[in-house]
Amino acid sequence: MKADGAITWLGGHRRLVFRLVLLWLFMCSAAATALIVLMRGNCDVFEVHRHEITAPRWGSGAPRLRVAVLADFHVRPTPEDLKRLERIVAAANAEAPDLILLPGDFVAGHLPSHSATPEEIAVRLGELKAELGVYAVLGNHDHWQQPQRIEAALAANGIVLLENRSIRLEADGKPFHLVGVTDWLKQREPDWGALLPPDSLPSLVMTHTPDVFDSMPEKPALAVAGHTHGGQIDLPLLGAPAVPSRFGERYQHGLIRDRGNLVFVTAGLGYSILKLRLNCPPEIAILDLIPPPGNPNRI
Repeated sequence: MKADGAITWLGGHRRLVFRLVLLWLFMCSAAATALIVLMRGNCDVFEVHRHEITAPRWGSGAPRLRVAVLADFHVRPTPEDLKRLERIVAAANAEAPDLILLPGDFVAGHLPSHSATPEEIAVRLGELKAELGVYAVLGNHDHWQQPQRIEAALAANGIVLLENRSIRLEADGKPFHLVGVTDWLKQREPDWGALLPPDSLPSLVMTHTPDVFDSMPEKPALAVAGHTHGGQIDLPLLGAPAVPSRFGERYQHGLIRDRGNLVFVTAGLGYSILKLRLNCPPEIAILDLIPPPGNPNRI
């Protein structure tokens, strides 16, 4: 009887029911549109995230070191993207880093027409300032496009490319090694024995795709990478629907204690495929590398 009454009521109020359904659909559509606008807008801004990292392998005799990590620029061929890059450079310089690391993916898309030119990007990155220099490796998008041209543009603007090679630096009279590893998507198994110097000096490792860290010996003080964009969309309770790594969320974002290694994966500054970010803002990562207790010095 109750069911018959409900059907009778609905039959007599078809116009009201129809309007309520339309209102519900409109509200859902408006909410979805607002969310998409929000996620697209999130890609246009960036934040500075600061982290203090005590690294036992940095050594008690090593200085406190401020490292800026900027990755995954994916600069589009628009005046807005180039102006944004200038703002990123200014914000990074304002943090007064001792060392700047650029773990790749300077260009956007798969074809040169999808991206600002390497020269346009590099001349702006050439304004980055750090006492110990600015160093880079190439990302998968860079290798897909014009790696030699990108390398030449970076070099012309004072940025040192470390593809499968290391450099010895000195901070406050204390030497350490900076090791650049070619991207995992280009080179599956690096020769760690050749890449990591055999001496006992502390070392920092930089690469683009963090998957390479799975085979890394437990020797570096800290390893940094980009590539994952933190998943770009990080849903509350559910996490990121997709992380571009064969290890899923293992290397998604942030400071990770990976077996006996310390790894930092930045969420990057750009976007790939879809211009959408949620709960994962573009970032300049500032890492204050702190030695174990016993030496408060900094450069």
